[in-house]
Amino acid sequence: MKLQALLVHCLKKVMAVDIGHQSPGRIRDRKGACFLNRLSLSHVNRYLLLQTALVLTMFCLFTGTPVLGVEVEAPADYLISLVRHGDRSPRDLGGMAKYWPMGPGQLTAAGLEQEYLLGKEIRRYYFSETIPDFWSPKISQHFAKGLDRTIQSASALLQGFYPGQVGNTGLPGGIQVPPVYASPLAHDDLFSAQRLCPGYFHRVQALEKSADWLRKKEQHRDQLAFWIELGESEGTGDLYSFLPLIDRIAIHRIHHLPMPEDISSQEAVGLEELLHWIVSRIVANYEIAQLIGAPLAKAMIKDFRRVQQCLEEQGSCHSCQRWTLYSASDSNLLAIMTMLGAPSEKMVDYATHFGVQLNWNGGRPEVALSLNHKPFSVPGCIGRCSLDQWLFLLERSLPDDWDYLCAKESRGMNFTPYVPTGSVASR
Repeated sequence: MKLQALLVHCLKKVMAVDIGHQSPGRIRDRKGACFLNRLSLSHVNRYLLLQTALVLTMFCLFTGTPVLGVEVEAPADYLISLVRHGDRSPRDLGGMAKYWPMGPGQLTAAGLEQEYLLGKEIRRYYFSETIPDFWSPKISQHFAKGLDRTIQSASALLQGFYPGQVGNTGLPGGIQVPPVYASPLAHDDLFSAQRLCPGYFHRVQALEKSADWLRKKEQHRDQLAFWIELGESEGTGDLYSFLPLIDRIAIHRIHHLPMPEDISSQEAVGLEELLHWIVSRIVANYEIAQLIGAPLAKAMIKDFRRVQQCLEEQGSCHSCQRWTLYSASDSNLLAIMTMLGAPSEKMVDYATHFGVQLNWNGGRPEVALSLNHKPFSVPGCIGRCSLDQWLFLLERSLPDDWDYLCAKESRGMNFTPYVPTGSVASR
């Protein structure tokens, strides 16, 4: 399959050479502005290129693979990656701490491996050979939510994305340490702005009183009453207050570990479905999604505008930033999907990748959306659309009045933002 992919890639590059419409001394890939750059026609061995095309054709005929109609994505001129952290321990360990020596809410070894492999996959799928093996601030920037697991996820992902460096880095094996920027949650207005807003908690409480939430609570009435007796829930017993316990049960089931007291395997499956239901229903609320996702959407708009200006001025993506990484939580990904009109009915998996790929196309920029490297569609951008259309969709999703939505003044000094375990702010 690697040979086939390479040959298809070669044929695409052969067919992409536009001899009649290029200025002297320059050949440009029709789909991507960066692959063939500053290459003189006098240096192109046309005979060798035709041989490559012939070999590919014979290979595809031999293997039964069709040549015509094959759509091979060009390497990204620019990419935004919004990723969920890897596999983690439960947020609340309860009486199960012996199974989780890393502590609550921390990445597991499996989680680190997931992110490392994701980094390798992002590099291979979106950039191929068009990006250096070594990090430079001109190539990429990396931001993480202020949680241990999201910061470590970004670091592990970058180890996979940047496989090595020519020369001495001062570390064994030429290991690189690209910087990851994060703010404490108490001041994080990019990934966790909703935690600073009383309006977020008001809306979650309002959901608890809605008809479908009351029906769901009635379905699990006996279990909820039992857990309240055991002291497994704080407050009034709202579904939201049971998330730490349900989270612990779901993770123990994934890892094939013993369940908390009196929880059967069948009940564990049902509670995992309840976890997906609660989280997805919260973020499917459009105003809640805006509180979570609007700052990140604004950052994306700024990123694309900056890269667009650079490409207009420089004409080559090699002179512009190629990649921005946002390492976040499931709620951040779900919020962006809801804001764009494509809410999910369940939580996204660990190490999920939401990609927004830009190809400059000689001044006709086009954006392609993907979820875990598969085409992803939202209303107004069915898999791909123009950059202007994509920016319009992001701008349209922003709230008209953030102050009203956030309602910072509604609870005065009595409002204390929630700080998750395992966050920078909890130290």
